[in-house]
Order: sequence, then structure tokens, then C-alpha cells
Amino acid sequence: MKKEDFSKAIGQLRKDSKKRKFSQALDLIINFKHVDLKKNPVDSFIILPHEFTKKTKVCAIVDDDYINRTKGSCDRVISKTELDKWNNKDTKKIGREFGFFISQANLMGLTATKFGRILGPMGKMPNPRFGGVVPPGGDIKPVVAKFRKSLRVMNKNESIIKTRIGYEDMKDEELTANAFAIYDNVVHLLPHGEVNIDSVLIKFTMSKPTQVGEKMKTEEAPKEKVKKVKKKTEEAPKEKVKKVKKDEGK
Repeated sequence: MKKEDFSKAIGQLRKDSKKRKFSQALDLIINFKHVDLKKNPVDSFIILPHEFTKKTKVCAIVDDDYINRTKGSCDRVISKTELDKWNNKDTKKIGREFGFFISQANLMGLTATKFGRILGPMGKMPNPRFGGVVPPGGDIKPVVAKFRKSLRVMNKNESIIKTRIGYEDMKDEELTANAFAIYDNVVHLLPHGEVNIDSVLIKFTMSKPTQVGEKMKTEEAPKEKVKKVKKKTEEAPKEKVKKVKKDEGK
């Protein structure tokens, strides 16, 4: 699938969709086939070419000594003292409100205890692989800047991925670039690339889905070559039959 396919689909979606009083979110939906996503899970942090007009909110968990240094860098700061007294009822609320969480390394154990049960399944626990765990006193500004234009794409035991690529008030070129960046990243994570893609759709919050390009042709994933070993057919040993000569005189 090419970038032009996404551009055409976005243009068509705008024509077919009713204008709302707010800027709708634009989602990308990718359906998979011929792949066991339990054995080959899709889980990737992607830095997008264009930041969303509605910024991704970031929450940082830091020691009490670093609160003032951190406050101007992100949208919410949770201190160790606040974390110690944390009410678990509030975890779902902040899980929905914030896109990314950052934690100091020395507070990760406490963060996991307080937030792990809720943020873990949501894919929002501070992730060291993507820079979400920082040393005590570390500068979080570059991490927050990276998170503002990033997203995490992952499947949850389903043969489908649905992820945000932007908002209605963004330019078509920006939405196209974001959509293709995500699609290309996902394709390279699959064992057989586009052979494992069944269909790709885009939709606004309150619109019907629009298909991107043509639906992929049904193909079987390449099978591993298995060397066939021919077994030698052994014949059962023949019994020796003694030939008896007839008497010539008879």
C-alpha cells in the first residue's frame, strides 16, 4: 500500500462525513490475517512526523525534591508523598486522561505497586525501552517533547489494531504522513509483511469507516519448506524354494 492510498481515503472520508461542532479524532484500523498475534505480538512506540493539534498529555512521578523542577515540563506531577497516599479509585481516571507516564527509576517499584494493575493492561506504565524511566534528578523535558509526538501501537489479543493518527483540523498532508508512518511500522513487525494485512480503514469519531486502497488479496502466508525424506521400501525376504528335478524315467 502506498502513501497516495491514504491521501485518497482521507479526502473521500472528508467528503462523506458530516461536519460536527468539534474537531473529530481520526483513527486508523488495521485488520490482520494468517498470523498468530500471540506468538508475534504487535507492540511498538512510533514517533509521528506531525504532532497532534490536541496535545498528548504527560504525567511524571518524581521525588519530592524535584517537583518544582518538573512542573513546567509536563501536564501533571505526582510526588512520592502523594504516591504513598494514593487512592486506587483515581488510577483509572488518570489512565484515561494521560497518554504517557514517566517515573524516576528509584520510584518504579512503588509506581508498579500503585498503578501497575490499571496502567499495565492499558499499555501506559512507564516504559524504560522508550525512555519513560529516568534517573533521579534527570531532565525530563526531552522525554516529554518526544512523547508529545509519539504513540504506542499494540494489539490486545485480537487480530486488529485501532490507533489515533490525528484530528480533523489537521492538514490532509499531515494526517497522510502520520497514517503511513504507522502502517509502514506495523507492516515491518509482521512475519510476512503485507501478506498478513487483511484490510485498512480510517474513520472520524462519528463517521462510518472508509477503506484505504483495495482490500488485500487473500493469500496464504508462505509455508516453511520441509525436506521430505524418502524411505527406502524394503521388500520382505523371499523364502528360498528348492527346485526338485523330476526323475527322467517317470
